[in-house]
Amino acid sequence: MKLKINLEFKFIISLIFAIVVAIFAIQNAGSVEINFLFAKFTISQAVVILGSAVVGALISILLSVIKQIKQNTTIRQLTRERDNLKEENIDLRTKLDELMITGEKEILEEEDEE
Repeated sequence: MKLKINLEFKFIISLIFAIVVAIFAIQNAGSVEINFLFAKFTISQAVVILGSAVVGALISILLSVIKQIKQNTTIRQLTRERDNLKEENIDLRTKLDELMITGEKEILEEEDEE
């Protein structure tokens, strides 16, 4: 439930931000000259603003996906480690039970000898 509310909240904030950027771009629609490396462009300022916002969003999504992949890898590794530890715990408990049974038999044998 909390996750769903959190995702809805993030979506609403993102939508509001997109609307604010769009309004800003529309209000600043004059032509500007862009110099990039050896090229010069004359383009609408609105296109530059919206393009920058889109590129920023794509970079953010890419970084988010990379982070999610790393987290999934860590989760898989920790799950395997947990399963191995559970198996080791079961083996050790079995050995302990066997030792206790053997110890009890030895105690009973000692009592019988006396």
